[in-house]
Amino acid sequence: MIQRQHHTVVTRDGTSLAVTTWQEEGRAPREVALLLCAIGARQERYASFAEGLARDGWRVVTFDYRGIGRSALPEEARHTASMRAWGEQDLTAVIQWVCEAFDPERLTAVAHSIGGQLLPFADNHQRLGAVVLVASQRGCYRHWRGWKRYGVLLFFRLYIPLCLRLFGRVPLSFVGLDDLERGIAEDYARWGMDERYLWPSGESRSARFFACTFPLLALSFEDDTFYAPRRAVQVLLHDFYTSAPALWCHVEHHRLKLRGLGHSGFFDPQRCPEGWWEEVSTWLRTATANALQLPRREAAGVPALTSIAVHVSRPGAPE
Repeated sequence: MIQRQHHTVVTRDGTSLAVTTWQEEGRAPREVALLLCAIGARQERYASFAEGLARDGWRVVTFDYRGIGRSALPEEARHTASMRAWGEQDLTAVIQWVCEAFDPERLTAVAHSIGGQLLPFADNHQRLGAVVLVASQRGCYRHWRGWKRYGVLLFFRLYIPLCLRLFGRVPLSFVGLDDLERGIAEDYARWGMDERYLWPSGESRSARFFACTFPLLALSFEDDTFYAPRRAVQVLLHDFYTSAPALWCHVEHHRLKLRGLGHSGFFDPQRCPEGWWEEVSTWLRTATANALQLPRREAAGVPALTSIAVHVSRPGAPE
């Protein structure tokens, strides 16, 4: 039976975050997997995946970024919400809390979508031993193709500013996500319009990615063309995470005779191919800079991630 416990973690700037731990009842694992949500997504969306990792012997830690889900902010504190704060304050605080509370023998992370872009901004990201990126991308509109490029451009240049003017936040409930507070949406638009990760001062923090040396396993999906197309994933891996040894699995579902997984289907036990969660779990346990390979697995009718993994080579560090 999986035991779920709720906690509160307070950041350096005094913000309270809702954190949940998942582990098998009667066990106290010192292998910890931290789960980073997509933008606007609540931690409950990943409950099945968290339980799956917990059954495989992990202590799983999920949390809501400030301004999202159970980490909702009172009116007087809404100005503290930003994607910068998600990385610099929230993620830093959760990593520190995990280290102090559980003294993990192995600390890893699974980051979905925007989560893979926030990791470098945590002051203590070097404590992570291995990271899996699921549909994480460099979200600049230039990396989309055809009419979707213009759709993404209009979202950042028109929809976000218009919503902020009319409502003071950006509604996303129509796609099943929480609304975005002003500071979050402004960062989202700024990062989506410029290739660099710009702060409001105009300073670029792209070089933060170069300091990340943890092993990476990146998963992307052929039918995820609106949120994380192949080119946007490639740019994040090749041009930003330049110091991280990496494997990349781009799932071409038609060729592999699989159902499409889209942007979030990997976390759905009814859609994710059998055995893939176990492969990811095993890779997190064994990955180091010198032993990056996925474990070999035999399963009738379901291709192993090993069969589509390729090593990532990069030209150098970003400016």
